[in-house]
This record gives sequence, C-alpha cells and structure tokens, in this order.
Amino acid sequence: MKFNEKELAELSNGTADLEGRLNHKRAHKSGSKERWFKLKYNLLFYFNINEIGQIDNRQAAGVIVLENYSINHDMFEGAFAFSISFRDEHEKRHILSGRSEDQVEQWVSALKRASYEYWRSQLILLQETLCKKTGKDPLLMHLRNQGIIRDEAWEPASSFRSHVQSFTTSVVYTLARLNPVQKEVNLIEF
Repeated sequence: MKFNEKELAELSNGTADLEGRLNHKRAHKSGSKERWFKLKYNLLFYFNINEIGQIDNRQAAGVIVLENYSINHDMFEGAFAFSISFRDEHEKRHILSGRSEDQVEQWVSALKRASYEYWRSQLILLQETLCKKTGKDPLLMHLRNQGIIRDEAWEPASSFRSHVQSFTTSVVYTLARLNPVQKEVNLIEF
C-alpha cells in the first residue's frame, strides 16, 4: 500500500481519537519497546520514546493500517496484553501491552471500532432496523432524493405525457352535428 509521506506525517500530528503509552512487540521479535500510540481513524501511529521518557513527535516511527484485522487478548504475553493480527498476514502480528486492565479494555474497544468494516456493519444494522420500521430502505431513499437512482416504483404517478410522436384521437363534429367524425391529429404539427 502506498501513502503520501507528507500527508501521513501531517495526519499523525493532529488530534487523536485515543493516544497513550503502550509496550509494543512484533510477533517474530523477542524484545518489546515502550512507544507512544495515536489512533486516528483507522490508522494507528506509533512514536519512539527517548531514554528520559519524552515522546519524539517530529515523525512517527511507524503506522499500522487497521483493516482486515482482529484484536485478541493475549494472555501468553502478560496479564495486560492484546494483539493485532491480520487475516492474510499472520506473521505481521503486533503485541501490545498496557499498564492496567482498564487501559487495555479502552484500547481494545477503540481499536475494534476503528475499521471501515466495523462502521459498515453498523450502517447495515441501522439500515435493516429502519427498513423494518418504515418499510423503505433509507439509503435508497437518500439516493433517490439526490436524483442518482430512478425507478418506476419510486416515480410519482403523473398524468403528464410527452407530445413528441404522440397521436390522439379526437371527435370532430360537422356543422350539422349529426355525424361525428373521428380524426387523428398529430400533436407535433398541431
């Protein structure tokens, strides 16, 4: 996946949805490092912390894109540990640990809500609920109101008809009004 580095760096410096200090370890490495994490949308930025505990905010040390992933409590790594693993790339698992159970629960909850998949499932659930209550799909109603989707079921019944290439039959009475004569009139030339 390619990113524009300048935009990514700018994004990492903004206000985060959640941020804090966690220990970070890659699954294939033995040691863990204390890092500062910032969750912004579906991007989890991490920053280095120097020897005296200051955060290096100049540039993120890395970013984890939170899509096609799962969050699990990881009791093998410690009491307050959890892991981020990806569906197709199990070797890229990240193990994170916090300082308390509350901190871990806060991070796990926020990370589970960070992905597009989560918000899409919430949208579908709300869409189904509204559809059951109203009998209409709210997303299709919105698209129809914007003029994007048009179909016969949603078109209002109208008595208007176009006159182009339309012929009508009219009754023309003669002067004596005795014999009505039917005559086709072309409305375009009329």
